[in-house]
Amino acid sequence: IALFPAKDRSRAMESSGPRFCHLAFRAPNRIEFLEAQEQLRQAGVAFAFQDHEVSQSIYFRDPDGHQLEITTYDVPA
Repeated sequence: IALFPAKDRSRAMESSGPRFCHLAFRAPNRIEFLEAQEQLRQAGVAFAFQDHEVSQSIYFRDPDGHQLEITTYDVPA
């Protein structure tokens, strides 16, 4: 996925398109979940980790402020 900031922020936020809470992507395994965290760190993107017991997720914002999630169900026992 590539994320691009809106050129006119006010128009982007007033979109009449579909609205949603956030967009989630599933990491197929623990290794890729940890790699995603490292890539975000290297890019200087702040994220928050949450343990949901059956899954683990990280949450962060795209350049326009939309919340994104990367989650995995490959959690340590």
